Amino acid sequence: SHIRALSRKLDELDATHAGAPPRAMALLDKPNPANAPVFIRGNSGNPGKEVPRAFLEILSGTNRTAFTNGSGRLELAQAIASRTNPLTARVIVNRVWLHHFGRGLVTTPSDFGVRSDPPSHPELLDYLAWNFMERGWSMKKLQREIMLSSVYQQISDADGAQASSLPVAKNSLWKWIQSKLGTTEHAGGTPALQPDPENKLLWKMNRQRMDFEELHDSLLAVANKLELSEGGQPVDIVSEPFAKRRAVYGYIDRQNLPGLFRTFDFANPDTTSPQRFFTTVPQQALFLLNSAFVVDQAKSLSTNDDFEKQERDEDRVAFLYEKIYQRAPSKDELKAAEKFLKTQTIIASNSFTPPLWQYGYGEIKEATKTVQFSAMTYFTNNQWRASGKYPDPELGYVMLGPVDGHPGSSHAHSTIRRWTSPFDGTIKIDGTLIHPADKGDGVKGIIFSNRRGELGNWIAQNGKSQTVVDEFGVKRGETIDFIADMRTSANSDSFQWSPNISVVKVEYGTVPPTRNNWSAQNDFDGPIKASKSLSAWEKYAQVLLLSNEFIFID
Repeated sequence: SHIRALSRKLDELDATHAGAPPRAMALLDKPNPANAPVFIRGNSGNPGKEVPRAFLEILSGTNRTAFTNGSGRLELAQAIASRTNPLTARVIVNRVWLHHFGRGLVTTPSDFGVRSDPPSHPELLDYLAWNFMERGWSMKKLQREIMLSSVYQQISDADGAQASSLPVAKNSLWKWIQSKLGTTEHAGGTPALQPDPENKLLWKMNRQRMDFEELHDSLLAVANKLELSEGGQPVDIVSEPFAKRRAVYGYIDRQNLPGLFRTFDFANPDTTSPQRFFTTVPQQALFLLNSAFVVDQAKSLSTNDDFEKQERDEDRVAFLYEKIYQRAPSKDELKAAEKFLKTQTIIASNSFTPPLWQYGYGEIKEATKTVQFSAMTYFTNNQWRASGKYPDPELGYVMLGPVDGHPGSSHAHSTIRRWTSPFDGTIKIDGTLIHPADKGDGVKGIIFSNRRGELGNWIAQNGKSQTVVDEFGVKRGETIDFIADMRTSANSDSFQWSPNISVVKVEYGTVPPTRNNWSAQNDFDGPIKASKSLSAWEKYAQVLLLSNEFIFID
């Protein structure tokens, strides 16, 4: 099993490495191809007579000729794409129509048999199929024919006044619809929803939701980050750092398809998929709300050079609307944007996230009754230190861990564990200062408030001392410092001190804290990671990206 795992990794490297040679799946004919027998009742162990290689009798008639050129694959392809076989052209045309309109002229794109749905516009289907073959089976010309027609250029709203103001048809395709469309209009030009609620007569465009690949590429495109280069190896478009290539180059592992693909109704790579199924599930909205990929695009939009050049908020909103929706915002939308941005700014200014404990060194300045605090900048082995050298040439063994520590080489280098109050109210403090060594003169513990001054001090020498401060009031932003001083010598001054802070009461009208107690040991952490909260403009850009107007195609 270990050898198989290594072999699989080699295969994956050969398929994904940038230096891997280009290759394609290819088939070769056998030197001496043979006819295949008919298996009686489908049993491969009970072969019947051999059948000559030829095209399907139901499509080519009883006078069909057998294939003679090798295996017959080329002749089969020529028969499938023959003008005498209009089924192929009808199927291709129907699938292209399905792609552009969200619904095929035949709603069962893989079944044109007796159990399939009949075409809604049989004459139109025949016309498009005939025209497709007449123009050399050109997909480009077929799509141009459809997309330049008035039926394709309609809006999706059921507003008759808008629908009746369509441009004159630019080609003959609209003629197949025009005679049907008139029967669905009342006086005044408003389309009748009751006679044709499913829009089978195409009196308006069907609103369509973008599939996963379109949504992925559109998000990158509006942020000016979509890479349009062609060819190359597949890339991972799900994991960070996010690739900027189009989703068509996304790496697909059929054995381990990412859950995100399934969430957005990605086609099953193990089977044929004539059309996408669209579901609406909470996971889709949660992805768009919380995805780092979507957030990255929102940040790119709001930090764009052209965005930052705008001097007024109205111009910034207009810029985002132009980039995301390709239109200008209405007056109501400008008012809504102004309200949203003002609300988010107020929330940001009033919100207070309790900071992590801060770890540093310093001393109490008696002249000013303040604490001179310098943060420790080096974190290793779950300890904060003054520098990468230990002991530090100037500061000595100054260090803080979850419960332990060591003061520096002088009073000016005492360890300081700082806590900042996130609320107005009453707290109490308890803990135990321990000096475990049987040598040295011990350490002095001091609890100091930048608002009240010293709250208490204790000495622990070759033993322990309880450090308790009864209930006292604090203000939001007030700092409480837990200072460990060396006394007269820093020799054998390792100590243990992990104080606890408990909420007794919250002042009326203040924002309550998100927790009722803080523990120096449990809250201990390394360097603070960069904040992931979004600015007001980044949130607004993300809101626009989450809207139906962006996700749906009109």
